[in-house]
Amino acid sequence: MFGLNPYASDYIPMQELSDNEFINVEDGALAFFYTPPAGWAVISDCGAFPCTAPLNILYMFKGTTWTGTRPYGARSEFQLIANNSGFAPALEDCRGEEAMNGYVCQAAQLGVLLFESQDEDKYDRSMQPIYVQKQGTTINNKLNSYMDHVWDGFYTGQLRLSRFPAVVQADRGIYDLVYTGSPAKKQKFTLKSQDWYAGMTIRIAYPSAQSRTILRDGQVIEMNRWDERKRQYGEIMQRYCGENRYIGVKNILEFYITQGCNIEIHPRNAIQTMVRMDWTIEEFFADGGTTKFVDRLAGALGIHASTIKVVSVYQGSVVVQYQIVVDDDDQRKLNVLQARQTKIYATNSADLGAPLLDVFTGDNDRVDTKIVANGVVTAQGYDKVVIAEATVSKTQAEHVETFRPDLPILNDIPETIEN
Repeated sequence: MFGLNPYASDYIPMQELSDNEFINVEDGALAFFYTPPAGWAVISDCGAFPCTAPLNILYMFKGTTWTGTRPYGARSEFQLIANNSGFAPALEDCRGEEAMNGYVCQAAQLGVLLFESQDEDKYDRSMQPIYVQKQGTTINNKLNSYMDHVWDGFYTGQLRLSRFPAVVQADRGIYDLVYTGSPAKKQKFTLKSQDWYAGMTIRIAYPSAQSRTILRDGQVIEMNRWDERKRQYGEIMQRYCGENRYIGVKNILEFYITQGCNIEIHPRNAIQTMVRMDWTIEEFFADGGTTKFVDRLAGALGIHASTIKVVSVYQGSVVVQYQIVVDDDDQRKLNVLQARQTKIYATNSADLGAPLLDVFTGDNDRVDTKIVANGVVTAQGYDKVVIAEATVSKTQAEHVETFRPDLPILNDIPETIEN
């Protein structure tokens, strides 16, 4: 009765069916959903494995009536999904129907998450496979991007749109999107469901601490407030679509999305800086923590405290990573602030509460410009002077070691993150 277009490799929209009457329908006769053909797994079509749209379909029925013979799951409200081994077997309210090559469900909060790259290279840079994993379950839905539909004479165009539909259980659970390629800088997310209460928290791990902004329907949504007790941004409480936070050190962006809401992730121009101070972590927070740090830095730079965003605080001695942003992302304004920041650190005129051991700065791509290293000023154009004598020997002063605030030095930090 219901089936799929045999050429629909890319995206099959969610089907909403209301107030239908079915007459004399046998078990297994309601639908048949084909498995993506193995022949799609060629370089001229879908690459290493078949495109996954047929595995991520969703039929949602409401107000249904039945006359005569009825199949299993013949109720007023029900859902049909494909035999997706990375999703369907994990759902308690769904039963497999071999004759349909699908599942019949009583799970109202099913939905389709549609997300895509909005970068200029969205047709020729691969992020797939992407795994959609729900925490606390065995859901691990493997996604492929769109098929290559372009031919240039005798050659394939090798142009595949990085857009991904994924069937999800949108019951306010937490999902990790695991990219095997680098995530796109700009992305768009939409959640579609027949249930108005459908929602989910999404987590994306990035390879760097680049400044990013969450937009809901085009409007910027600020991150949750910093939690001094947990020493990170406040947890996602799923209060509204677009609620978001950044988990420092792990470089994980989290946000909450609801049915019908459009979320975008945009990169921002920002000054990225890492400061290491001769303090214990306990002393840092006893002295006012991130609030006092931001106030001191803002006063030294002559800027409003709201333009400074703390990314993470961790031990070793005390390391604070932060970003400086401006409202219009004006690069000229950022360049002026960068020069001013370099000056106050290189001349040791910024009192942050403890001696400076290391200061590294840069832009969104690399944080590798040394201003202070091992207590010694190393900024270009400034005298090489010791500003933290208690922690620097003569040998260190003569030979300044490199200290990089990039991910490789953070590998010894435990992998567990409490939500």
